[in-house]
Amino acid sequence: MSTGLPSPPRTPSGSPEPAGSTAAERSRARREGHAGAPASPARWAPSPSFSVRELLLVALGGVLLAVLTTWPLVLHMPSRIAPDLGDPVRTAWEVAWVGHAMLHSPLHLFDANTFYPHPLSLAFSDSLLGYGPAAFFGSGTVAALVRYNLLFLFAWSLCFAGAYVLARELGLGRLGGAAAGAAFAYAPYRVTEAGHLHVISSGGLPLALFLLLRGYRNRSRGLVIAGWLVSAWQISLGFTLGMQYAYLLAVLALIALVYWWRGRLAPSLDAAAEEERSPAAGAAVDESAPEEPSGAAGDAAESRAGDRAPSPGRGPLIPRKLLVVTLIGVAVLGVVTIYQAAPYLQIAHDYPTAKRTLKEVKNYSSGPAALLSASSENRVWGSVTSGMRAKVHSKNESVFFPGGLILVLALVGLAGVGVSPLSRRLRISLALGILVVSILAMGMGLTGAGYPYRLLYEFAPGWNGVRVPGRVFTLATLFYALLVGAGVHALVRLVRPWGERHSLRGLPALVGVALLIGIVGEGAGHLAHPVVPQPARAEVGLRGPLMDLPTDGAADRLWQYFSTNGFYKIPQGNSTFDFPAVDDLRGGMSGFPDRASIEKLRHYGIRTVVLHLRMPRLPGIVGYALAEPPDLAKAAAKPVAGLGVVRRRVGSLVIYEIGPGPASLHPTG
Repeated sequence: MSTGLPSPPRTPSGSPEPAGSTAAERSRARREGHAGAPASPARWAPSPSFSVRELLLVALGGVLLAVLTTWPLVLHMPSRIAPDLGDPVRTAWEVAWVGHAMLHSPLHLFDANTFYPHPLSLAFSDSLLGYGPAAFFGSGTVAALVRYNLLFLFAWSLCFAGAYVLARELGLGRLGGAAAGAAFAYAPYRVTEAGHLHVISSGGLPLALFLLLRGYRNRSRGLVIAGWLVSAWQISLGFTLGMQYAYLLAVLALIALVYWWRGRLAPSLDAAAEEERSPAAGAAVDESAPEEPSGAAGDAAESRAGDRAPSPGRGPLIPRKLLVVTLIGVAVLGVVTIYQAAPYLQIAHDYPTAKRTLKEVKNYSSGPAALLSASSENRVWGSVTSGMRAKVHSKNESVFFPGGLILVLALVGLAGVGVSPLSRRLRISLALGILVVSILAMGMGLTGAGYPYRLLYEFAPGWNGVRVPGRVFTLATLFYALLVGAGVHALVRLVRPWGERHSLRGLPALVGVALLIGIVGEGAGHLAHPVVPQPARAEVGLRGPLMDLPTDGAADRLWQYFSTNGFYKIPQGNSTFDFPAVDDLRGGMSGFPDRASIEKLRHYGIRTVVLHLRMPRLPGIVGYALAEPPDLAKAAAKPVAGLGVVRRRVGSLVIYEIGPGPASLHPTG
C-alpha cells in the first residue's frame, strides 16, 4: 500500500527486473529512462514511492531518537524542562499566550500581557505563531510546561523526518535518507541552540522543500499547495529561520528561472511524463540496486547524456495546471509574512533600541575559530575543541564545528565515491552552499570591516534586524546532511559486494546502522533537565497589574511563565532589546519598599507586588543584569508605615497591595 504522495510507477526494490534483460541493459535503462529511448538529462533521480509503513517508521524513528537523546525528560514532562531555566521557560509562556490570544483576542494577538502598558509586546522577540494552536488545550503553568516539552520533542522529530523525505526525493536510499535525517536533526550545532525553540524548529525547511520539489516534478496540485503552506508555517514560527528560508527560496527560484530561460528546465519538468512510459525508470535509487558508473565516469556519462539530448526550447515556467495553486500558495506565504512583519516594523519605529547596531551584531559575530569549535554540551567534541572555543566571543551562538564523522561522510558524499544518486552539479552546489553560509554565519567577525556579512546588514531587506548572524548556520547543517546521506549511501553500496562474497548479506545494513549511531552519538549533547518552579497558591488570582520581585533579565523570564495562570498584566518580561521605561522601573526597585519605589509603582499603574524570598538558581545575563532589590531579606524587613501599602506574608512570599497615593512625576521613556 502506498500513501497519497503521487509518484511515477516504478519497479519496487527487490522485485524482478523485466525478463530477458541483462545487468548492463537494466543499468542503462535506469540511466536513460527506458531501453531504446533517447537519453534524457539525468539531473534528478526519479521520485520514489513512499509506503505508509515507511513513513510511519520514519515518524516513529524520529520520535524515538528525540526521546532517547533527551532522556529522561519524557518521564518528567509536568515538572522539568531542557536545557535550563532561561529562554525555555519564557518560551513556554509565549506559546501559551499565542494560543490564548488566538481563542480570546485574535485582533490583539501581539498585545501580550507582559511589558504592561506597552502594546505589541509579543513582537519583542520571535512570535512562534505557528505553535499557537497547540495551546488550545489546557491552561495554567503546568499545561504550558507539558506543551513546551511536547513541542521540544516534536522539533527534533520533524527535523529528522523532514530531512529524510527530502533526501529520498533527491535519490538517496532508505539508509542514506536516515543518515541525512540524523545528520540534520543531531548536527553538533543544534544542541548549542537547544534552549531556543524557534531556532531548533527547523524541520519545516526540508519538509517544505520536499513537498515543493516532489509536487512540481510530478505536477501534483496537492503537494504544491502543501509545500507552500508548510513554508508559511515555518515562517510563522519567527524570522530567525523564516528570513533565511525566504532568501533560500528566492535563490532557488532564480536558479529555476535561469534554467528556464536557457531552455533547459523543460526536460526536467517533463521527466515524470517520460518515466510513466518506462516500466523500469521509476525505480528509486536504493542501496540494493546494482552498481552503475561511479565517480568521474558517472559524471562524464551524465554530461554526455545531457549533450546528446536536444533542448525542446522554453515551455511555461510553471505548468498550467499548477499555476493557480502556486499563486494561492505564494499569496498565503505573503499574507503570513506581512501579518507577522507588521508589528516588528512598528516596534522598530517606536523603540530605537530595537534596531540592531553594528556594535551589537559584532558582539555576536565570530572569526574562523568558530568553525572548529563545538558546544561545551557536546559529549565527543566539547572538551576536544575547548581551546578553539575560548577564542569565540559568543560561546552559545557561534560554535559551528560540523562534527568529525559528519565532515568525513560529507566529503565522501561530495566526492561521489561509488555510485552517487546526487549529480555532480548538485553536490558542488551543496558544498558551495556550505561555504557561503559558513562565511555569513561568522557575521562581522571575518574581516575587520565586517565584510561580506556587512553587505547583507546594509543592503538586504530584513538583515539589519538580525542580532545573531550565526543562526543562519542552520542552512549549512541541512546542506551537510544531504551530503552525509550521499556518503553513507556510497559506503553501504561499496561494502555490499564484499559482504556477498563472504556470505555476509547483512553487512551493508550493519554498516549503515553503525554510521547512524555514530552520527547521533556525535551530535546529541548532554542536556540538563532542571525542575521548573511553580507559583505558590497564594500568588494565584492576585489583582493585576502585578510585579514580581526581584526583577532582572533572568528572573523576569520566570515571572512571565508564572503569569500564564490567567495572563494578568505584568510590567516586565524578557525581550531581545532594552528600552528606557523597563530599565527605569527595574532600577527604581533598588530601595523597595521605600517612598521613591512605591511612587514609581503607582506611576506605572502597578497594584500588587510579590516579593519572593527564596529564588531558584537561574542562568544570569553576565555583565548587566542586576537583581533589584539586591537584598531580599532586608527589603522584606523594611517598614511600610505611611506609604499607603498593605503588606502580608505567606510562606516565602511577601505580598504588597499598593493603595492610592502620590505617583512620581517623570517621563516613562
